[in-house]
Amino acid sequence: MRPIYTLLLVTVLMAHVGAAQTTPDTKAPAPAADPEKLASSVGPTAFVQFAGNKFNMGAIVTYDFNLGYNFTSKIGADFGVLLYTTRTPFSLVTTADWRYTTILGAPYIDVRYTTQRSGVNLTSILTGSGGYNSVKIYSTGRMKADLFNHIDRPYEIIGPLTFTPFLNFGAGTGTVDRSVMARPYNIARPYETQGFIANGEAGGNFTLFHHYKLGGSAYGLAPMGPQKVFSRLVSPDSLLGGDSSKNRFWDEFFETGGQYVNTYGGGPSRIARDNGYSAWIEVTRYKNLSVEVAYTRSVHYAYDSAFIMVKYDLTKLLRNLTIGE
Repeated sequence: MRPIYTLLLVTVLMAHVGAAQTTPDTKAPAPAADPEKLASSVGPTAFVQFAGNKFNMGAIVTYDFNLGYNFTSKIGADFGVLLYTTRTPFSLVTTADWRYTTILGAPYIDVRYTTQRSGVNLTSILTGSGGYNSVKIYSTGRMKADLFNHIDRPYEIIGPLTFTPFLNFGAGTGTVDRSVMARPYNIARPYETQGFIANGEAGGNFTLFHHYKLGGSAYGLAPMGPQKVFSRLVSPDSLLGGDSSKNRFWDEFFETGGQYVNTYGGGPSRIARDNGYSAWIEVTRYKNLSVEVAYTRSVHYAYDSAFIMVKYDLTKLLRNLTIGE
């Protein structure tokens, strides 16, 4: 975990040094166009998003339908509904090697705050998510809250090429599939946790002509106190599972930690710990469409995953329909 903390510290220092060197007479380079940052004008927003993770134990796909509203240029909110499709080797039918399941995910609502100070971009997102039943939908059966913070500052290197180091950090009462400013390691993951957990990520993007990004990051999940882990590979109605090797408790049971509830409120914190790194390529060549392809290595759980995300921004279409532009 020490390399991660070192990278986090370096990124923070770079951001603060860059902010301190910017004077009123010096114009900071404009941030690269980013479909993650929706139109700043007041009005409705919307997007649909497809994200998939493929790894040696199976595959998870999420479909996200998001509707939001920008109250000011800095404050906005979103409501979203998720749909999951999973492919697992734990088939209940002897004639099939894989089991496919499509089920509704826990809906979410968030409040966003975005601002810029001395060339440094700041974003905070407070998300609430949860479902009433962990069997009928993919959720822990409890409400969860997550606070996410993002800091970045673009630096012009030469011509159309910029480098943007960033720092993400936050905490919540469990892991949340964050759809706004989604990260390759935390969406379409093979598990979900319940219990206080902090998270951090540091990395950077090289952006060419505002439309092409090459980036990488290191991340860490630091649980504290009792934890529960809910699998997205092992169904609640299945007695089949893996061997939980390499700390992959979610590969053997639908729920891990529940046996400790009466005494501790959950299992030991180590069952929800994770750390690793990601690399990605993102293309936003077309105005409303972005495509991201990524690779993630989970060091703690010792698995690799191939990630793809396709996002279509419906904001312009929605505003044309609502205000007749």
